[in-house]
Amino acid sequence: MRRLFPFLLAALLLATTASAAEPRIVDLTANAAHGLVTVRFALHDAFDDPQLIKGLQSGIPTSFTYIIEIFRDRPNWFDEGLGRSRIEVIATFNSRTQEYLLNYRRDRRLVRSETFNDLGALERRMTTIEEADLFDIGNRRPYKVKVRVKADVMRGWLMYVVPWEVATHWREARVSGEAPGP
Repeated sequence: MRRLFPFLLAALLLATTASAAEPRIVDLTANAAHGLVTVRFALHDAFDDPQLIKGLQSGIPTSFTYIIEIFRDRPNWFDEGLGRSRIEVIATFNSRTQEYLLNYRRDRRLVRSETFNDLGALERRMTTIEEADLFDIGNRRPYKVKVRVKADVMRGWLMYVVPWEVATHWREARVSGEAPGP
């Protein structure tokens, strides 16, 4: 029985973590115009975890943190980091007013606060990011620059004992330049 216990524990851990779809970054685009880079992307499968929705509706603040980096890609050498930004979207539910409050922060500064009555609208707002003029690349050629994004979705507890974080893999996209004028 003692030899069987580690295998049963590993199988149980694997079964509990493999049940939900893994969140992922999709539709990442970066466009440069006049030396400024606009970044757009979406986070899919973040709200597939019923524990996340249950926690949000019970009043626990729920946050997604997006790390966005811009760098010059140098093959066979170290990449040259040009900038980094951190975006946090934090939602809380007010059971008295039956509204969700969303705080949107960029680099630890509050950008805006919004209220929602609908969970679907809140989900779209938390998982669809569009940051206009997020990075300044100056006179660099856009096609030599890339953007990468990662999301830290939540912290959870495995079997109510072991803490773990759910995060996406890095997603990269090349910056596209502005169209040449006539």
